[in-house]
Amino acid sequence: MFKPKDPYSYFQCFPLYSNPGGTPTKVGYLTVEYRVALFNDVQVLNCGSVDQAQNQQFILHCTQRLVLPNTSNSSVSPITVSDTVNEGFANYPALISAQMQIKDENDDKYATLDLLEYAPHTVNTAVQQSSSSAASSGNTAEASTSSTTGSSYSQSTNYGTSVTIGDISGATASVDYGTTSSTDKSATTGASASTSTNREASSSESMSVKDWGSYASVPAYAPMPVWVFGQEYPWNAVLCKFTTGNTNSGNNSSVKANANQVKMYISTAMTSNLYDTVFLYPPSELSTFGLNFVMKASWRVYIDNTASTTITIDNPILFYTASHFLEKGTPTVYLDKNPTDLLTPNDESALDTPRLQLDLNIMALDPIGVSRPAAIVGFMPTQFVQAPDPDTATKPFKILSATNDLLVQDTTDYTKGTPGNFAVDNNCLTATWDKDNTGALTITLYFKIIDSVSNYVLYIKHWLTKATQVSITCIINQNDSNQLIKYVTALEGEGGDNNLLELALRNLDFTSVNYHDYLQLGLNSVSLTIVPLTASDAQYQIRAISIEKE
Repeated sequence: MFKPKDPYSYFQCFPLYSNPGGTPTKVGYLTVEYRVALFNDVQVLNCGSVDQAQNQQFILHCTQRLVLPNTSNSSVSPITVSDTVNEGFANYPALISAQMQIKDENDDKYATLDLLEYAPHTVNTAVQQSSSSAASSGNTAEASTSSTTGSSYSQSTNYGTSVTIGDISGATASVDYGTTSSTDKSATTGASASTSTNREASSSESMSVKDWGSYASVPAYAPMPVWVFGQEYPWNAVLCKFTTGNTNSGNNSSVKANANQVKMYISTAMTSNLYDTVFLYPPSELSTFGLNFVMKASWRVYIDNTASTTITIDNPILFYTASHFLEKGTPTVYLDKNPTDLLTPNDESALDTPRLQLDLNIMALDPIGVSRPAAIVGFMPTQFVQAPDPDTATKPFKILSATNDLLVQDTTDYTKGTPGNFAVDNNCLTATWDKDNTGALTITLYFKIIDSVSNYVLYIKHWLTKATQVSITCIINQNDSNQLIKYVTALEGEGGDNNLLELALRNLDFTSVNYHDYLQLGLNSVSLTIVPLTASDAQYQIRAISIEKE
């Protein structure tokens, strides 16, 4: 069972650690989801639109959810203190800065980003809501409600009745009296029947902001939004930016000394929100128990056809904590003077910024069967995303089917041995070897399957142009134990076999000796390694490759 968007998406959960020069401490986690769609730009401005840009375009959707519990407060039980001097609240979340940073494999030289949308924009606690209703029928009644999120709430209800009657000194009063009688009869007979069926699937990401503000901005140097989340009540960590420079020495009870926190100037109104001369109040509910924030952004990504479609997305998160307690009967607030980078373990068993590497071509592939039952790649020069260049062996080719459901790439390791080379000749992909270059060439097919009941067959239209025979080793989904080896012995049109190689990737006929299934749900790969059988001049051509759903 999967959602329709899953074949185009990737989801990962990163544990977040704080490591300010000591043992890493787990403080929360970050979940990220990336979704990619191939974008075909058919917009027309004028006659010049005939000359279309030679690049690939993608729509990239990014969603990240940041969850940071308050590790210093894990209980809702009352806190027992002997007096207000011992009260205090230590190291609770106060400020967060988060961003999505995108880079291509060539340090942004070949990728161009257009920011389409992002959320949230700006959300703060200065939101007022009011409603009122009134009705009159001799007596009047009116009710009104007004609330300000995060700081105050008020409700008032007023009732009024006004009756005036003249006295015996000459004032008059009038009384109206009337009687109305009516009789209505009606009869209706009928029958109806209806049937309706409704199916709906939806997904959403949401968050709740209470006593916190969210502020988003887009830097001039890059179309990548930066979000700042900060507590605004009972004291405002976003607006309070000035400090005395004095470090937090603690109150020797609930708040321990913290050399990274400095004393902040706060207003008189904020001071009264924290302390009413009897009680020291805690921070906001989100700061007390933890945060759960969602950020979204969408881009149109332009990739030069000569470049890789692999990009890297970093998710740097800067985190500030705060403390407050009483000093000489006055509430005092401390904030981290330097933020903490929230990091996650990487492959080298060290801590680093949460990071993912995405291949836009692979993620944007449509599953076979979405557009048509067959995914076909014909090796015409105009269909290549990146054409082979025999003079530059380290420049592998890449080609997509017109229906965006089959990707063929040159995956030859040109650093090992002396492989041949690929070229495009007469609408064919041509592999050529000579006496000095006899090593294997490899192409890999990528495609997606989303059903487990249909049969799939791989067809290759190919032939030799020279007498030297070649072998093709087929490895499906990198499973070396199921290697299939085929031999190409015929020239074009020779032998009456139509120059067609057929490989069954899935055959679910239980009565057949060929019953098998090499495929898996999701992304699949078929690697074809081609090598001449003798060390002499050889040439092999492929006209088309298809994977067909039966």
